[in-house]
Amino acid sequence: MTTKNFKSASNLNNWVFFCLILGLGFSAQGFGAEPEIQPKPVVQHSQYQVKNFDGLLGKVKGLDDALLKMHFKLYEGYVNNTNLILQKIQELTRTGQNKTPEFAALKRLLGWEFDGMLLHEYYFENLGGATANLDAKDPLMLKMQQDFGSYDQWKTDFVSTGLMRGIGWVVSYVEPKNGRLLNEWINEHDLGHLAGAKPILIMDVFEHAYITQFGLDRSKYIDVFFNNINWEVVSNRFKKKNETSEKS
Repeated sequence: MTTKNFKSASNLNNWVFFCLILGLGFSAQGFGAEPEIQPKPVVQHSQYQVKNFDGLLGKVKGLDDALLKMHFKLYEGYVNNTNLILQKIQELTRTGQNKTPEFAALKRLLGWEFDGMLLHEYYFENLGGATANLDAKDPLMLKMQQDFGSYDQWKTDFVSTGLMRGIGWVVSYVEPKNGRLLNEWINEHDLGHLAGAKPILIMDVFEHAYITQFGLDRSKYIDVFFNNINWEVVSNRFKKKNETSEKS
């Protein structure tokens, strides 16, 4: 090797060593080596907890306690799966695997499980009312009259939505554009939600909500549902939405 070549090789080796010191990921064998993926720090989040709805047992006239207990157990599965999916997504992200098909699949599944958890909580919370009627002077009643012409017309629209073929939910929303009350069909758990809308009343129309007691008679189940709405909870949801809108 000539003196000139020796100096060039020596300079190259010195330069490569300098780059390695800087952590640029070059090697003496070539410049195309991939930098080693370092695990990212883990941000700790508290897990979602299963809410206890045993207070509804014996208080929802027309719905068997056995049916409610089965429904509570199914809801628990959504809470557990939501926590599990979030944990797996965090682990894939931490180890640099957030561009994989597994990551994409879990991201798509998260909305289904999360909405299944939240909709069940809303549903159970708006059951078990002491009276089957909404007060005639309640602000929500006035809103129903304003947007549908009367309470009966609002109810007809809600019930008709619930009798549609398919599995899912009926949600009475206050939409965010003009504050209009709308009854919407949610397919399964995650398709059909109005972005930014506030859910006021939620009814589960998956078969598991009624089939063990009413068979295929969904209309009978809906009658029982309306006889057990906790209008105080529903009205408070509407009032809180109004208060938030007025502040903004």
